[in-house]
Amino acid sequence: MSWKKSILSAVLILYLAGCSALPWTQATPQPTPIPTVKENGGVVAEAKLAPNDSASVFFQTSGTVAEVLVKEGDTVRKGDVLARLSDVEQTEAALAAAKAEELAARQALDTLNEKARLTSEQAHTALLEAERAYLDAWEALDKIDTDDTQDRIDDARKEVADREKELKDAREELDKYLNLSEDNATRKNAQDKVDDAQRRYDEAVRKRDRLINELENARAAFALAKERLEDARRTYEQRTEGKPDPDDLALAQARLTAAQAQVRSAQAALDRLTLRAPFDGVVTEVRISAGEMVFPNTTALVVADFSTWYAETVDLNEKDVVRVKVGQTVEITPDALPEVTLKGEVERIALYPLERGGDVVYRVRVRLLESDERLRWGMTVDVRFPVE
Repeated sequence: MSWKKSILSAVLILYLAGCSALPWTQATPQPTPIPTVKENGGVVAEAKLAPNDSASVFFQTSGTVAEVLVKEGDTVRKGDVLARLSDVEQTEAALAAAKAEELAARQALDTLNEKARLTSEQAHTALLEAERAYLDAWEALDKIDTDDTQDRIDDARKEVADREKELKDAREELDKYLNLSEDNATRKNAQDKVDDAQRRYDEAVRKRDRLINELENARAAFALAKERLEDARRTYEQRTEGKPDPDDLALAQARLTAAQAQVRSAQAALDRLTLRAPFDGVVTEVRISAGEMVFPNTTALVVADFSTWYAETVDLNEKDVVRVKVGQTVEITPDALPEVTLKGEVERIALYPLERGGDVVYRVRVRLLESDERLRWGMTVDVRFPVE
């Protein structure tokens, strides 16, 4: 028992020495040493198990949960719907309508391009027809726009002037007899002369106007045919390469662009109301239920990919980490399963340092090459890095 007393005395002496060295104020906590140990020239570090990938899934807008389609433990594929907010059906209908319009706009644009060659032939035909109409109008104008026609118009104008003078004279003669009764033969004779003069004057005016109208109409028809010919030529030149009409093409493209914007808007609205699996994995946590009010950026579900296990440690200090390299094979032993030893491979060594307990440490990620059905996310494991 003397050795026990010796040990006790030594402990007491050290304790008293420590107490005498301490000030009466509270001492500053000392840095916690990095829990790495060397065994047979190797490094053993504590690590935590983590899945290949994990994500906290949340809605992007506030609303009432309409339905939750998964439960904890369910396996999901990337893109699977996990939950929906209310008003989804209305938004889905808007998206379907937008997609239908996009399809119609795209088909219209494709049809326009496909028919560009036909349109070019049609433009050529229209040009030929415009040329013929122009030549016909030109020929018609040449036939009527002559010196003879101008002489006839001049004669018609002179006749109108003569008939106008006759009508004026007849009216002045009638004015002399207006004081007589309407049955008076002299007055009636004067009235008949006025009526005859008026009729001859009207006929002269119509003849003059008809001649002038025929000439002006021929000139106008020729001018119109010329404009149509120039327009048809411009159209044909634009379509000689088999391209659609620029205005029609711009309109079709604008329609498609607008439809695509509508689809994006409707899809974004639907995405805000729908939660989808970000990758293949397992639902590990469900924090919402139907009828519950949720808010944006608040975790609703957690999804993890357990296809591969990883052990992550920050226990390697600057002296230890230089003895570890990417691709190195290691041994992993879970604290909860001390009888199990699994092989792993160093996948990544952080380039950026961390500070822990006053020491510089580096995060190391190890991929497990073997697995065990009893492994769980967050379990503590020891990773043994063999060092030469």
